[in-house]
This record gives sequence, C-alpha cells and structure tokens, in this order.
Amino acid sequence: MSSESTTFIVDVSPSMIKNDNVFKSMAYLEYTLLNKSKKSRKTDWISCYLANCPISENSQEIPNVFQIQSFLAPVTTTDTIKFIRHLKQYCEQHARDSPTEDFQSMIQCLLVASLDIKQKFQARKILKQIVVFTDNLDELDITDEEINVLVEELNARIVLIDCRKDSQDDRKQSNWLKLVEAIPDSKVYTINELLIEITSPATSIVKPVRIFSGELRLGADILTTQTSNPKGSVEDANCLCFRVEAFPATKAISGLNRKTVIQTEDSNKQVKYLGVKSIIEYEIHNEENNKSAIANDEAEPSYTSAIISKDSVTKAYRYGADYVVLPSVLVEQTVYETFPGMDLRGFLDREALPRYYLTSESSFIVADTRLGCLSDAMAFSALVDVMLENRKVAVARYVSRKDSEVTMCALCPVLIEQEDNERKVVRSLISCRLPFAEDERVTDFPKLLNRTTTSGVPLKNETDEDQIDDLMGQFVESMDTDELPEIPSYNYYQSINNVTTDTTLPLPALKKGQDANKDDPLRIPTVFIYRQQQVLLEWIHQLMINDSKEFQIPELPDSLREKISPYTHKKFDSKELAKILRIKKSDKLNLTSDLKDQLEREKIPDLETLLKRGEQDNKER
Repeated sequence: MSSESTTFIVDVSPSMIKNDNVFKSMAYLEYTLLNKSKKSRKTDWISCYLANCPISENSQEIPNVFQIQSFLAPVTTTDTIKFIRHLKQYCEQHARDSPTEDFQSMIQCLLVASLDIKQKFQARKILKQIVVFTDNLDELDITDEEINVLVEELNARIVLIDCRKDSQDDRKQSNWLKLVEAIPDSKVYTINELLIEITSPATSIVKPVRIFSGELRLGADILTTQTSNPKGSVEDANCLCFRVEAFPATKAISGLNRKTVIQTEDSNKQVKYLGVKSIIEYEIHNEENNKSAIANDEAEPSYTSAIISKDSVTKAYRYGADYVVLPSVLVEQTVYETFPGMDLRGFLDREALPRYYLTSESSFIVADTRLGCLSDAMAFSALVDVMLENRKVAVARYVSRKDSEVTMCALCPVLIEQEDNERKVVRSLISCRLPFAEDERVTDFPKLLNRTTTSGVPLKNETDEDQIDDLMGQFVESMDTDELPEIPSYNYYQSINNVTTDTTLPLPALKKGQDANKDDPLRIPTVFIYRQQQVLLEWIHQLMINDSKEFQIPELPDSLREKISPYTHKKFDSKELAKILRIKKSDKLNLTSDLKDQLEREKIPDLETLLKRGEQDNKER
C-alpha cells in the first residue's frame, strides 16, 4: 500500500456534544489509530482538527479552528492514548460548561487543513484524504461556483461521516453532498455504519502472491520428471504437459504478536517495560564428579560445567539407546532431492472424496499468465471443463519448489464469475493438501446405547433404544441448516480489485456483494483472535485512557456470539434427552471437596521434580 495522509476533522458544536456524537467519533478514532499503531507504517500520516471550536490554535491563526493533533507518523500507542485523552478532556470540559454559542468555521477548517497538507507534503505522491464528522449538513453556505473553487483548493478526497439520527433526510439538497460528488473517490457514511464496521469481524484479504509456477503433467513417468533435465516431460510421448501457476486462496490466521518484557522503574519511580533478549548457551557437565556423588549417595550430584562454542555443536541421530553423528557425506544423502511440478495421479468421483480430508490451506491453480502461451490456457480450460462435466476430482503429486516436501493434493474444478465492466468466467482448480496416514488420529467416542461407567460397569435402567434414537433424531433435525441463506458462487471468489482498498481506514463496503460473505453461515471467523483484540483494546480504553482502577472484561459482541451460537431450525426441548442420557453440566467453581482434593493431588510437578525423575530413569537404564 502506498503512502497515505488522513486528516480528521471533528465538529465540536453544542449539538454534536449534546447528542454524544463526538464520543462516537472518538470511539472510531481510537479504534482506527490503535489499529494503525500495530502496523507502525512510517508512510501513514494522521492529523486532527476541531471545527466550530471556541479555542483557536492553528498554523494560519484562523479563529475557531483548533489543531489538536499535528502530523504524526508512524502512529504509536503512546501518541494515540495521549491524543484521545486530550480530546476526551476537551469534550468533558465543554460538556460541563454547556456552551450556547454556535460557531461556523467548517469551511475555514477545511482550508486550513488543505494548506497544512500542501506545506507538509508539497509535490510528494501520497494519498490525501479528509475525514469529516458532523451532524449539520446545511452548514456549508456556499454557491456552486464556490464549490468548484473549494474543490481545486482542497486537493484531497473527502470522507463525510453523517452523525444525524435521521441520516437519509434532506441529504440530496445539502451542499456537503454536492461537494462530495464534485471530488473524485469521495464517499458518504453514517456514524452508525462506522461503529458497526469496527465491532464486526472483518475477514483478512489473501494477497495474490505467486506461490508456484511450473508444469502440470498428465501421464508422465515420475522417475523421469524427478531430474534436473527440464525437457524430460516434453520428450515423453505419453505425457500431456502444460504450464500453470498457483495463488493462495486461504491462509492460516496467526495469533496476536507478543513480546517478552521485564517490568522496571526509573528514577522517578515510573513503571517501564524493557524487551528481553533470548540467548542460547551450551555447556557440558563433568561426569566423573557426578559418578563420585552417586557412589557417596549424595542428594544432589555436583557438576563442573564448561561453556561450549556454538560452532562445536552438531546434530546427532538417535539409534536405539545411543546417538550417532553422521559424517558430512552421509548428511547430504538424508535430503530427498525433489523438483517442482504437479503430476496428476488419478481421478475420482466428487462424492467419493471425504470432506474432512480438506482441512488444510488451499490455493488457486490457473493457467500460467506469465510464461505460458495460448495452448497452455486452452488445454487447462479443457481439463477443467471435462472434470466439471463428469463431476470428477483429481489427485496430484505436488512439489512447490526444489527440495521441498512432496505432498498429495486434491484438485477441485471451479468456475469463477467476475462481474466488472464485462462478465468474465475464470476456470481454476482449487488445490488442497490431502492427509497422510500419520496425519490421522483415531478417536473413540462414548456410546449413547449400552453405556458403561468409567470403570466399565454397565449402567442399569437404560431407556429403550428406539426412544433415544427418536429423540436424537429430533435434536439433530432441529439444527438443520438447509434453509439458511445461500451465497452465490461468484460472491465466494472475487477479483482482488473488488475487495482491496487504497486506504487503511476501516470503512464499510459500498457494494452489497462485498458484504455477502459476512452473512454466510458456513464461514465462522477465528473467534479467539477477535476476542483477544477486543479485550486488549478495551484494556487500553479503560485503564490507559479512562484511568480506571479495575478492569471489567467486555461482553462478547453480538456479531461473534451469533456466529458461534448453535442454529436452531425449530424448537426442541433437550431436557428430556439430557435426563435419559444422564448428562449433567459440570461447574468447575462448584466442585465437591473430594474432587478438589483429587485435583490438588494430581497437580503438575515442578521442574526440579521432573529433572530428578529423569535422573532416576537414567540410573535404571
């Protein structure tokens, strides 16, 4: 993403403060700036002005315009907390004073912001945008000719945030909307739309980075393809070969970044956190002193440690109870030499592939657009069409790059419709890694019929099997998902140009099709990551900004709760089924004294105890 400059203008008129619209704007600013602080981009600039303000403080000495935050990059958490606290103190002070005078300085504030942007960046290529929060769309008392002059002076697009309760009333007649329509790429949102956007989980966009470029072979001999000869597959008369490339379709989401720090105090007794460096050192122990200590039955054997250089450490392979260090000649032979390519090994019916095999990251396989030619595209399109027509799925041997691991993957054909200026159909194969035998885990679930206790004693007074089957059938059918809204296939896969934005601001999608994935019942967001982020932002808000003494954990947002809550198609009373199956809800806080004593006895031993157990095991050997 290119350089970006965002200037926020908040209308602090009495109506904005009275209707809590300034605090709503602060909530959006706080979320946005804390989000920017995570990335800490040096080319992401922000600034903030207060319009219709009784305080006058700006570079042009214009009255009733207050620059509360000068240009800042990169955005840090400390600067964000300082800025939000300053804005919060201003609003609380003027809310108590209850000002009655309504200043009109929005046009002047726009011009001041535009001049400051020009002086700061001059001729530098940078995305310039001004975000305006206001509830008075009739404030701009200017003519159409003055709007054209203002458009030339601003030299930045406008994102207008309508803070009125009835945001749709009289919007078309306002001069604000005329100004927004006159400036290219300018947009209008409501404050409620922004608040919904920052509280809803947003799916991350997978960047179209090429992860594979090579041959897709059908009928080739594997032994001939696993050589350094690039013409091996071309010279094979029984091989159909064409070039393809792969792009990621899904990507695993990692948790929030964490860093180990130590808490210290400076000379003013202020708490500071310093990063901790991890250093690995190697040492050996003198076994002679250890043996003498064991012979004398000493409780703790004494060691004489010697520091070992990292260069002297090598890998050893375990062979029975011993360790073997291989020479360098044999170590090279332990690497399985592979060459990039994708070999089709067979086809099977789409219904014959177990869906629980498709649990890894997937990627799009398309005809090579960089090194391929027309024959590659035609052959690949014919393969996809034939597989779709016969409802087949391919199984392929896949090596992404030289000397990487060999994987078996399933290739599922799909047609992706793109509706841009003209309707376009893209033929693709979705590749998903298939599990090997060592990836499977066999699990035995407890039986619902002919049940026994944990010790194996059969339970008496069991209910009739037909009654349990009938109740379980009703329970399963009550959560039928057939009537949930279906998402069209062309909305599942969209062009990268339709989903990417040129700004880091969290803004709602203008097209309804882009928000279709949020309503998909089969797409569940990674709840724990969004929950971690929510609690972390709330902790900063309560303790760092509001100076609260105690932290209150926020409730789970409704958008996340609805996603993880079981869907019920029709009502079903599960009390009778739970009573028959003798299922009880266990509360860890209300355990019996016997269970508490048992848990205390089964506590995990400390590190010293585990080390002593290891020494005893070595003695027994």
